Parts: sequence; C-alpha cells; structure tokens
Amino acid sequence: MQQASTGPLKRSADLLLNDDKEPARKRVSPVHGDRRPAFLQDVLNATGDVLLSPQAPVMASYVAGKVYQRLEKRGVLREESPAGLETIAHLERALANLKTSVRRFAPVVRQLEELTRHLSWQGGRSGPFASINFEKSHAHAVIVGPGGMEERSDVRLGLILMAPYSRFPDHVQFHSRAFLLLSDGEVCIDDGNWERAAAGSVFFNEAGRKFAMRCTAEPLLAIWCHIEDASL
Repeated sequence: MQQASTGPLKRSADLLLNDDKEPARKRVSPVHGDRRPAFLQDVLNATGDVLLSPQAPVMASYVAGKVYQRLEKRGVLREESPAGLETIAHLERALANLKTSVRRFAPVVRQLEELTRHLSWQGGRSGPFASINFEKSHAHAVIVGPGGMEERSDVRLGLILMAPYSRFPDHVQFHSRAFLLLSDGEVCIDDGNWERAAAGSVFFNEAGRKFAMRCTAEPLLAIWCHIEDASL
C-alpha cells in the first residue's frame, strides 16, 4: 500500500469542500417535524445497507459506520429553493440508469429523485487534468452536513454529479471518505492505474491521498460520506 502524503493537509485543496462558494440554492426556511422526511430516510437506509454490507471494503464500512452511528440523531431539516445549474439536466438520465443497474436501489430511485430537489447544488472547482469546461459539467450537493438538507456539523454525506465525458481534477482529500458509485465510472487513487467500477461499487480513499474520477458516454453519480473531524 502506498503511503499517504507527508505534507500538511490543506482543507482548501479538497474539491468536495468548496464551502467558500455561494450555494446555487439558498436556504429559505426550516422544516418542522419530529422525523426525517420519508424520502430522505429511505435514501439514507439504502445507502447505509450498501456501505455497511460485508462486500464493502473494510475501511469504507469503518468510516460509514461512524457516520451512520451519528445519524441516529437528527440534525436541523431545511428546505431549499430551485437549482439553476446546467449539470442538473443530466441527473434524470443518471437516475434512470441507476434504476436498471443497481437492483437494491431500484425501490428508492423515486425517493432519491425527490431528495435531489431539496439540495443546495454547487458547481465544481476545476484543477489539474480536469476535463474541458469542468466547472459547468460537474455539480455536488450535501445531503446531510454543513449546507445540507439536514444541517449539522459532525458528519457530511453528499452527492457528486458529472456530465458524460467528464474527468474530476486530481486533488488531495482532506478527509478519509467512503464512496458509493450510483453509476458506472472509473476511479484513480494516488496516481495509481484507472480502475473501472460498476454501479453499486464501494471504495475508500484515505485522507492525504490523491483522488480523481471520470466517466464516458453516461453521466456519473456517486454518494460519499465522512466524519467532519479530520482526525477520524
């Protein structure tokens, strides 16, 4: 196994943490109630079933386990206003592909579609080796965590959406993360070889390691999660 980077980790270098940018959706009002909306809870349950399954890599399940342990307590729920990003047009196709490619997610595709309407989508920052016009071909959103539909400061669980023929820039991640691909794609960790990964695949990336993803003719959709404490 290759060693993680020895230099100091920089939060600003993590392209999934562009909190300094204004969200594409503005928070407008709190959602009241004692429970999470059913569509949100169903998506969290389905995601957890995969991330914590015996087939998932041990370290991915370790991170996801810590996240889901904290999710037993609910954060502050909020509604968001409509999006305006060009990339969102690819979301419908990605969800249609998911319905036919990952059987265990088929029952909750409708709930996931509903969830995406409540999220604060942000355009992605570009970086080394990114595809042309990456800023317009990528968006990500926090489901649970800072700026998410469920606002909280202890964990973060989010979505990545990329248009066809997009390549995520090489960058060093500030947190150790578990990823669940909801579409076919390719992943590269720490300057290693590009690895094909089918929809439903789970992988882990340790804090301090380089990370990149890419897709071809179909859009890429992925869920990721981490503990906000960088030491975990």
